[in-house]
Formats: sequence, structure tokens, C-alpha cells
Amino acid sequence: MPGSLPHNETDLLLRVAQGDQAAFALIFEQYNHDLGNYIYAITKSTGLTEEIVQNVFLKIWMGREALLGIKSFKAYLFVISRNAAISSLRKEIRDHIKKNEWAKTAHESTAPGEEWKEKEFYLSLIDQAIEALPPQRKKVYLLSRQDGLTYEEIAKRLGISKLTVRAHVQQAVVSITGFVKERGGLSLFLLCLGDSLF
Repeated sequence: MPGSLPHNETDLLLRVAQGDQAAFALIFEQYNHDLGNYIYAITKSTGLTEEIVQNVFLKIWMGREALLGIKSFKAYLFVISRNAAISSLRKEIRDHIKKNEWAKTAHESTAPGEEWKEKEFYLSLIDQAIEALPPQRKKVYLLSRQDGLTYEEIAKRLGISKLTVRAHVQQAVVSITGFVKERGGLSLFLLCLGDSLF
């Protein structure tokens, strides 16, 4: 996990939030190497790692105003980087499966394989399951899994306790898992998702 910033973190993040490119460059210089090593340990791909690091820092810069509400930048960076790496891996796996199916289809001169259609079916179920969550639970779940906010950050943003945030996330996972299970089983669902849901 990345080390500490060489300057006062609160002051540095404030400067970045105000659009100070020099302050942002300091953050990038401090975290770039360690973050690259962390992401590479997940992806095992130099090209993918470089792309993810660039996207993570771009996301931070584009949403820099949100840095004002972050108490632990290290934890924030750790979470969004992990989520970005898992999301990229998931896309790589889907693209690889699709590419193999296309190659198989071209070779056999048949319609696309049922296996890929089934995987697509499960992935669409995940989206449906998230949409079916109660509004507050859905909001908490997406802030955690999609935006990479910590439980404390979500609690502060929504004016609820950390325990309530944790409960919402756990119940969301149970609901999503149950939703998919009721519509065809979990084995392929978990293969498609890896641990990105949890």
C-alpha cells in the first residue's frame, strides 16, 4: 500500500481540490510507483497496470472537489485502485471469452456459442439485481463498490452511521446473490464476477 505524503496531507489535498496542478504532481510522484506495484500484483500485466494507474489519477483529478471530504487519502486510493483493477480484469476476461467464442464460431461456421450467451445473461442479471435494490441501499452499494468510498466517507456523505453503511452493503450483496441464484444458479455467476461483487 502507498506510503505517506511528504507534506501535510490535508493542505495538499485542499490545493489539489482547488485545481493546483503542482500539488497534484506531488501526489502522483509520491504514489505512482507503489500504486503501480500494487496494481501489477493484481493484474500481472504491465500494460494494463499502466492504463489503470493513469485512469485512477485521471479520475482523482476530474473529481478533485471530492477530495475535501476525504480523511484518509491512502485508504481512498487503495480502494478505488483495487476496484479499478478488478473491473479491468473482469472486462479483460469478458473480452477474452468473447474473442474465443468468435474464433470458435468462425472455425465451426455456427452461431455464437451458448456458453457466452449464458455468461452475458448472468452479467445482465447482476445489473438487474442492483437496480432492484431499495434506493438507499442501492446508493450505498454503488458509492462503495463503484465510486470506491470508504464506509466512513459514505456515512458522512449520507448522514448515517458506519454500522448502517456496513449493513446496507452486506444486505445488498445478499440480495444480489439471491436474485441471481433464483434465476439460474451461482456457479457461472461467481466465475463471471470473481470477487468484484464483494
